[in-house]
Amino acid sequence: MIRAVLFDAGATLVRPDPPVEAVYAREFAADGARFSEEDLMRALARAWQEVHGAAVPNRYGGVSGEAQYWKDFLGRVRSFLDGGALSHAAFSRLAEHFRSPGAWAIYDDVVSTLEELSRRKLKLAIVSNWDSYLPKLLAALDLDRFFPVVAVSSIEEVGKPDPEIFRRTCERLGVPPSESLHVGDSVTEDYEAARAAGLSALLLDRGDRHPHVAERIRSLGELPERLA
Repeated sequence: MIRAVLFDAGATLVRPDPPVEAVYAREFAADGARFSEEDLMRALARAWQEVHGAAVPNRYGGVSGEAQYWKDFLGRVRSFLDGGALSHAAFSRLAEHFRSPGAWAIYDDVVSTLEELSRRKLKLAIVSNWDSYLPKLLAALDLDRFFPVVAVSSIEEVGKPDPEIFRRTCERLGVPPSESLHVGDSVTEDYEAARAAGLSALLLDRGDRHPHVAERIRSLGELPERLA
């Protein structure tokens, strides 16, 4: 029997609005870079692959190292675009933007689903690879009321797919992994990682990109019925 449900955050509960690519394009252009949309997508993919290519336990550099982590990442993107350097002003604008609650939107299927699961007395938590701003963002969006436990990779200094972050979360909820379900949008970091840690898992596949995964849902609105 499932007694606890754990959720990923980004692309599961919340999304950047406008999209990350649009914000980056605006700020890099204002910083003097000249590029096409295809250039930006390639630069982002290459930078992300380099930064996350190796399995690292502390995804965002820890609380004390977050600023440097993001400077390194954004500096790589700018360099891959045109060989230029990211200015301090552009970095500050980007940091301020993504630390604003107004830059994030809650998916339409989130609140009603969380309310129904709470009504059923299921214990809820978040397990997310994010920097230390996430708890403040959840509070600003009034989502923190649903989650007595929020495990963030930067704060925990361990992140998905390491099973440790799932085990810590279950322990704090007081529910064993065998009675817990994790829901997220990543095949590797959510679906497979949770199963490896001893939890049940559902892949949230909003874009219908992973039809080969049997245990998947297209909307969080399907979750209450799957748990019935």
